[in-house]
Amino acid sequence: MKGSKLIDLLFGYERIESSFDESHVARAERRFAERSISGVGSSYAKRILSHPVSRFFAKLSNSFSLAPVRNYGVFFLSFGLATLFLNFANYYFNSLPGIPALALIVGAAAMLISLPLFLTGTPLADFVQGHAFTENLLFDVLCLRHVRRVEATGSVMTWQAAVALGAIIAILGFVLPLGAVLIGLAAIIFVAMTFSSPEFGFMITLLILPVFPIMPYPTLIPMLTVGISAISMALKVILGKRVFNFEQYDLVIFLFTLFIAIGGIFNGAEGSFGRAAAMTVLLTSYFLAANIIVNRRIADNAIKIIVFSSVPTSVYGIITFFTNDVHPEWIDPVYSGGIAARATSTFGNPNIYAVFLLVATVFSVSFAFDKSKRNHSVYYTLASLLNISALVLTFTRGAWIALILTALGFIVIRSRRAPKILLAPLAIIPVVPLFIPDNVIERFLSVFNKADSSIASRLSIWRSSLRILADKPLIGTGVGDKAFAEEFLKYAEDSVTAPHSHNLFLEIGCELGIFALLLFVFLILVRIIHRATYARYVRDSSVDNLCTMSGAAFFALLTFGMTDYVWYSTSMYLLFWIVFGIGSATLRISKNEYSDTMAAISLHTEHSANHSTATINIK
Repeated sequence: MKGSKLIDLLFGYERIESSFDESHVARAERRFAERSISGVGSSYAKRILSHPVSRFFAKLSNSFSLAPVRNYGVFFLSFGLATLFLNFANYYFNSLPGIPALALIVGAAAMLISLPLFLTGTPLADFVQGHAFTENLLFDVLCLRHVRRVEATGSVMTWQAAVALGAIIAILGFVLPLGAVLIGLAAIIFVAMTFSSPEFGFMITLLILPVFPIMPYPTLIPMLTVGISAISMALKVILGKRVFNFEQYDLVIFLFTLFIAIGGIFNGAEGSFGRAAAMTVLLTSYFLAANIIVNRRIADNAIKIIVFSSVPTSVYGIITFFTNDVHPEWIDPVYSGGIAARATSTFGNPNIYAVFLLVATVFSVSFAFDKSKRNHSVYYTLASLLNISALVLTFTRGAWIALILTALGFIVIRSRRAPKILLAPLAIIPVVPLFIPDNVIERFLSVFNKADSSIASRLSIWRSSLRILADKPLIGTGVGDKAFAEEFLKYAEDSVTAPHSHNLFLEIGCELGIFALLLFVFLILVRIIHRATYARYVRDSSVDNLCTMSGAAFFALLTFGMTDYVWYSTSMYLLFWIVFGIGSATLRISKNEYSDTMAAISLHTEHSANHSTATINIK
């Protein structure tokens, strides 16, 4: 049977049957297995490392990481005293009405932090790596690179330098806004650690993902964290310290990115270029996730961090819901169904918040039922209850439906007794009203009621969006909500306005054109076929549950995307591609584990055969 490149792409260069060992498909698999990059331009690697700039930063890094802990105590004491002195002096000599509260808090906190640090003279790297908590947090969870003793060369930060550095930062915090100086210092530390380990930057991005929307620059900051992590990863690949694996999806995603770039550059719509630039940079998070996650531990950590970050977000969302955090713009004035408020947490929009909660709920529930997580089952159960409660309080019906369908699909995939298990929900339906508030039930059932303004407006928006797609099938309206909203006014029914089409697939088609939409659908098709093809590897791999839950989360996002535009927030666009990248990584890990097992069995069989032959010859 003669294969084709399209079949190769769809099936991941898999050997479908043993009889195809010499077929084009089998040969393509061997070629594809070698399609990875590491140490490219090795002749230039030594030049990069020996460059004066590289040597300077290496020495600077050693100076800080190998300095005694007590010198950091000197730094904090110097910074705290100088901050308080400058602000008190300014208050006294200039007769100000008061001292900035931030300066008082930061100065006092820095002095308190300095006290325990004076108790040890151990180098910072040894101190951090020698304690179980910091070792687990920084190196096991956040994947920071260990400092090896062979790197312990050169000068370290002296106590005199620590005094001077603390005073300099305090002066900067006095002349400039103190908050900005502290953020800048944190950014420098983040960049330094990320260039040491791109995994660290990736994990920190996941950790702070829920707070991106409330940061001063909610789009720029995730672009920077992802971009810095990607640059660090690229440098590691060039130096041969990391491997970039080409997946079959990469070509499709690259072409899709090209459509985004074209839509931003050549469409003159307002804000189109900026949105396209953000989407292009953030899309590199897929390549980060797919290549940084090389084993079960890192995949496990990435999902744990998403679950961990969801807990305070859910608590905050629930609290603000019950403290009358009312957003009238999200409540139907005609058909409210008894809803007084909707949970928004840090996202400012219940529908965007629901996107994050969908992923977090799938991950937390999966971990709660994972036998390998029995020691932490109480924590994951609590996280699941918080996430589900917050998701209910968003009153986002599309997310509810997506979660229900995902749960049913997960049961079918994971259980051999799926038909019997699926009878359980039918049995509890009569008692559901006893445990679920009436307004939740009314809200869910209102999805079938056209009197609901949300349903009516969506139907109108979808009809108008289809007309836009029909009139602009090639290049679309341009990238971003401003470009779409401006064009939508020409097609709106009854003066309806909309920043997006409330449908992921429609929005891609309207903004980027029909070819980009077909490419995106093709990408989903490739993933489905790959998941089915790799099922035999996944089933017996160490990442079985991780692969299944990432697939379930991706399915939930696509299902919710049928009723809302889940990429409206740049943070959720980032999360979408990270989830897809985790799925790619776990599929590759499962295949590699299978290949390693088969190689070990083959080697053992060959060794046994040789041993038997040798025994016969001796006899």
